[in-house]
Amino acid sequence: MYALLSAGLVAPAMGEAPVAQAPAVDLMKMNRDARCKQVLVTCLINGTPMRMMLDTGATHTVLHTESAARVPNAQWIDTSHIQFKGNSAQRPKLLRATMHAGPAESIGHPVMVMNLEAVRSMMAEPVDGILGMDILSHIPFTFDLKSGELYWGSPAGKELVPLHAVPDGKGRIIVQGLCGGKTIPMLLDTGSSVTRVPKELWAPGAGTEIGAQIGDIDNRKGIKVLEGKPGDIELGPGVAARGVTPILGSTGEPSILGMDGLNGLILIHLPQENSRTGLFLLAR
Repeated sequence: MYALLSAGLVAPAMGEAPVAQAPAVDLMKMNRDARCKQVLVTCLINGTPMRMMLDTGATHTVLHTESAARVPNAQWIDTSHIQFKGNSAQRPKLLRATMHAGPAESIGHPVMVMNLEAVRSMMAEPVDGILGMDILSHIPFTFDLKSGELYWGSPAGKELVPLHAVPDGKGRIIVQGLCGGKTIPMLLDTGSSVTRVPKELWAPGAGTEIGAQIGDIDNRKGIKVLEGKPGDIELGPGVAARGVTPILGSTGEPSILGMDGLNGLILIHLPQENSRTGLFLLAR
C-alpha cells in the first residue's frame, strides 16, 4: 500500500463490509486500443475488474458514471466543501475504494466519478475509466513502441537517457521538445492519440487542412484542423520522435505530446520518493 493525501479522507471504520474477493484477472497485461492507440489495462476497484486507460496527462483517476455504479461497498465522499479545478465543465463526484493496478495496491484511494461517454465514443474498446498520475506516479512501467511490448516494470539491458521534461507542479510532465532550433513545451499525454503544437513553433511548417474527430472529457466533435509537415522532435539526448505530423494550434492553446509522437520509441517511468510525477526516461 502507498499513502495518498486528500482533504477530508479518513481510514475505514471498524465493522465496515469487507471488499469483495478479487476475481481471477490478469492485472499485468497491457494492450493498445485498436482505434486511438492508447494503452489499456485491467484494474480492480473493490475487487471489480475495470478497463482503464493509462493517462499521464490526467492528474487524477476517473471512473465513468455507469462503471462507478458497479463498485461494491463504494464509500462516497461529501464533495460540498471541495473546490474542483480542471478542464471539464462537469462537477465530479468522489468515492474511495481499494485499487489494484498492476503490481500496486492503494487502500481508501479517492476516485473521481464523471461522465466519460465522449471519451468512450472515440475508442474501439470503450473504457470504464482513466488511470491518472495519482496512481501511475507510484508504479514503474514501460511502453516499448518499437517492439510493441507494454508492461509494468522497467527494461533490462537498455541504455536509458532522461526525457527533456519538467514537472508542472500539478503532478504532470511538460516535455521540452526541440525542433528546428525551437523549444516546444508539450504536456506528456498518453491519453491523447495526437500531438498538438502551436503553429509558430513548428519549424517544418504547415501542411494541409484535414478533417478530424476531437474528443475530450465533455464532448466529441468533428472539426477541420491544420496538419503540420512531417518533422523530428528531439525528446532526450540522442533520441528523437521521427516524422511527426502534429495538429497545429494557435498561440495559447495547450500543447500535447500524444501517442503518435511516441511511435517507435521506448518510454520508461520510474517512481521517485517524494515526487508527484516520478522520473520519465527514454531508451537509446
